[in-house]
Amino acid sequence: MTTAGTGQVHFKIDGVNTWIRKALTNEDLQEAQIKAERMWMKATFDHEDGRPIVSRKFKAVAKVVMQAMEDELKEGAGQISFKDYIPAIRNYLIPFFGAYNVDCISQKVINQFHVWRTEMVGRELSASAQSNHNAALNRIFDEAMERGYMTENQRPALKNTGAASGRRAEFSHEELMQLIQYADKFAKDGRTERTRLIRELMSIYVPFMAATGMRPGTEAEFLEWRHIDVEVRDGQPVLHFRLQKGKRGARNFVAHNSCWLLLEKLKRLDPQLKDLSLDQVFKNRIPKRLFRLGDGTVPHEWNKAFRQWVEGAKLLNCPVTGKERTLYSLRHYYATQRLVEGIPIHDLAEQMGTSVPMITKHYSHLTPLMKAKQFAGTVDENAKEAEQIKSLMQAQMVNNNIMSLIQQSTGFTLPMIIKSPDFSKELDDKLKSRHQVS
Repeated sequence: MTTAGTGQVHFKIDGVNTWIRKALTNEDLQEAQIKAERMWMKATFDHEDGRPIVSRKFKAVAKVVMQAMEDELKEGAGQISFKDYIPAIRNYLIPFFGAYNVDCISQKVINQFHVWRTEMVGRELSASAQSNHNAALNRIFDEAMERGYMTENQRPALKNTGAASGRRAEFSHEELMQLIQYADKFAKDGRTERTRLIRELMSIYVPFMAATGMRPGTEAEFLEWRHIDVEVRDGQPVLHFRLQKGKRGARNFVAHNSCWLLLEKLKRLDPQLKDLSLDQVFKNRIPKRLFRLGDGTVPHEWNKAFRQWVEGAKLLNCPVTGKERTLYSLRHYYATQRLVEGIPIHDLAEQMGTSVPMITKHYSHLTPLMKAKQFAGTVDENAKEAEQIKSLMQAQMVNNNIMSLIQQSTGFTLPMIIKSPDFSKELDDKLKSRHQVS
């Protein structure tokens, strides 16, 4: 089917799900119709012979694909993986392939891309990161084929040369305490007032991520005061965070008790909230980001400031894995602490919004510790009373790393009854029992 207009022809051919548009220079209607039919016939023969109907720049097709994914995410219908594909297209695929015609990307060009990417990053990307790049690239090729810009025969074979991710860069508790102790100097050394404010906020953001195990970026970035609930369990207040976005979508999250101190610190840094109590802030359902500066703005990204912090504290490289630490290392600290405490893998996976196989894969080195009896309050019933209390206190010390980290970072402390209600009750019962016997 062909139609001719002033200076342009539009037509469709079988097997291509889009209109083909070409310019016409002949203004005579009859000659324009003949020329349009010839264009249609040539495009049909080209398509049947495996040749592209029209040629388009990679950048143009990539932008169409990227926009479609962004629109789906805004509507709440997009795949979670789109959040990985979009930055891959924007930061890697368009910068390298953008000027190529999409039907001219050969195997040689793909090989050159791998070399360019490695040189740009300074290392070879992991297998999972390369998989995201390949998936995004295939989506662009699919779009180009659907529009008749390339054929299946012209699709290059993609490869993944990254090593499978194993044990990740992590912090020991002592190293993280060392980082927190360097926070004041790091903040004061900022060259501008805004830099100092960002670093001050970072000094709360980092222990917050370590105490919650949230994914840096999306999960914490969109957290607002109105997303926090307080539930009373066994007479004790428990914090609930309703995470709005993340790798696995929205989910509820039970916060560690130490987060009370971090929230108090955040509240005091905010000129609009500092005169309110935390209870008032929660009840007022305030639609403001947790991590924002005093002027109401939100830092564009945290990675640069974090790297400067760990470099200044001489903690950039993990001595165990040899890898550079990132904000994600704080998530691994949280997982390690909870597993050592004896939290079941299934419960931890649900809390962290991940899968049991993923926890097992990355933390298999903790298996001996995970099998140990390290639950707070687990003591030998046959031991003497003094030894029971001592054992209880030692078990509690294993569980207290996160709390000590947060107290170090905020300068605040929690009453024992809130800090560790189980330990407080157990110790109280022991003392009452001892008093009754005497």
